[in-house]
Amino acid sequence: MIVPMKKVSILCLATEKDEALKRIRDLGVLHVEEAPAAPSSDREELQRLADNVEKVRYALVARKVSTDSSAKNNSSSGKQIFAEADKLLDKLTTLDKSLETLLRVRETLSPWGDFSPELIRQLREQNIFVYLCVTSEKEFTAFTQRDDLICQRISTQKNKVYFALIAKTELAEKELPEVTPPNDSRLGEVVTQITDTRQQRESINRRLNELATHLPDVENYLQQLTGKVEFLTNRDRMQDHQEITYLKGYIPEHEVKNLSQAATKHGWALLIEKVTPADQPPTLVKIPKFFRFIQPLFEFLGITPGYREIDVSIGILFFFVIYFGMILGDAGYGMLFLLATLIARFKLKGDKFKLPLRLLMVLSIATVVWGGLSGNWFGITLPGIPWLTDPAVKDQNIQFFCFLLAVAQLSLGHLWRAIIAGKTRKVLGQVGWALLLWGNFFLTLELVVYRTGIFPSFMYWFYGIGLAMIVSCDINWLEPSEAFNFPFSLIGSFVDMLSYIRLFAVGMAGYYIASSFNNMVGSMINSSSGVWLVVAVILGIVILLLGHLLNIALCMMGVLVHGVRLNVLEFSNHIGLTWSGVDFKPFKNKEVETKNSK
Repeated sequence: MIVPMKKVSILCLATEKDEALKRIRDLGVLHVEEAPAAPSSDREELQRLADNVEKVRYALVARKVSTDSSAKNNSSSGKQIFAEADKLLDKLTTLDKSLETLLRVRETLSPWGDFSPELIRQLREQNIFVYLCVTSEKEFTAFTQRDDLICQRISTQKNKVYFALIAKTELAEKELPEVTPPNDSRLGEVVTQITDTRQQRESINRRLNELATHLPDVENYLQQLTGKVEFLTNRDRMQDHQEITYLKGYIPEHEVKNLSQAATKHGWALLIEKVTPADQPPTLVKIPKFFRFIQPLFEFLGITPGYREIDVSIGILFFFVIYFGMILGDAGYGMLFLLATLIARFKLKGDKFKLPLRLLMVLSIATVVWGGLSGNWFGITLPGIPWLTDPAVKDQNIQFFCFLLAVAQLSLGHLWRAIIAGKTRKVLGQVGWALLLWGNFFLTLELVVYRTGIFPSFMYWFYGIGLAMIVSCDINWLEPSEAFNFPFSLIGSFVDMLSYIRLFAVGMAGYYIASSFNNMVGSMINSSSGVWLVVAVILGIVILLLGHLLNIALCMMGVLVHGVRLNVLEFSNHIGLTWSGVDFKPFKNKEVETKNSK
């Protein structure tokens, strides 16, 4: 259910602003209303620091070094680790730029060898002129034939000759294809600098890897900074009116009593109001404890129902579990998932893992059940129930089940809306849509599944009664947009029904991919003998492993693309969900919360 909210304004003396804000934070029940915050130098400075810590944290996470979970998280160590890592990262950036420059210089100098620019200048002072040149082989031969020059080949690269010309008199620039090296460095010096720079980088990277093992300390420090930034932001959101200041937000109805008691104790004034249609309160969804393991899915997708919308968590859980089992569709894969979940439950401790692992456990069991019933084990057909394994009828039966799920879920959405509609006219309109969907169901069975050319007579009754109820009770004909969209809504209801065939198609594709890899390996082994048989077996194991891993990955993508879509798009459209809500995030002391969660 979606918890009802109250709009609250907390008033206190301006001189007690910070103290009152601390006590409000300790209560941890107020979702502060989004509002412009007055500019303040301390908040902006702290925000820059928090942004920098986040940048360092990201750099340490990217190193993928296992963290020491036994390390104690405290602000001083986190701050020290951040400071050191920040300096090292800056130095590493400088070294990277320097190394890039040195490598370019080395590339330019390498054709000339290790010469001394200073020696060339000294020779010039003694009227011995040395020019470094690059030209073609033909032009180089022409220079070697001149009696007034000494021509010395240094190297040849890419049809170009690098050579030095030595003359007793200064030559005009037009006479020579002269090339000037990029700087006065010697190649040997540049190589040494490159080596030193790389050694420094390796040393810094080793130290950063060591610091990455203390990532929890940095994350704890970042959380503290984030909490302080939030505190200062809410302080700057408080509206001052002479000696009085106030903070506005939203609070769950069941927390009003606690807030009132705190206001009486600390001398605050409260203005508690009903939420109006003009307000945009946050959404606090309270899922029954037994079904709460669906919550990680919503968090992963980043979706929240609007405050005035319907909580469909349990309905989505029921259908999503079925869709997952059908799309993955392989009892062998389900057993692997189940085994991995059991190992993870033994290895991973902490409350944050309980709900995700419970969800994975239920999804794994659903996959085992559907795969076992349909006789699919790693792409190998084994005995199941005839309704899902008999080649003569199994495809039709699975398609029938897909459309049965479609009409059940989509009509559930309209019946749910009818129950909460309140007004008789709206109730009848939603019931009409449900009847229309049942008409679509029987029409789809005939067009897609059975194709007998015989349409049941009651299908026409569903259509007739449903359309009459929709036209008379659900459509506001005085609203042009509703009248214009009505035909498209009728078409959309049929298309939504058809879209559930994807459960059959994706599940079948997964089976055939697994079966194809099995057949490929089987053919390879059957056609081999002797030593080649051993090679075929080893290669076959590798192919099976990679092939089934690929298939599992494709099936999981299918779950995200199709299983999730059927719930958050088709079903949500029929139940009237836009997922436009904002999560209820109370202003509270995150440091205390972190300690209590350990």
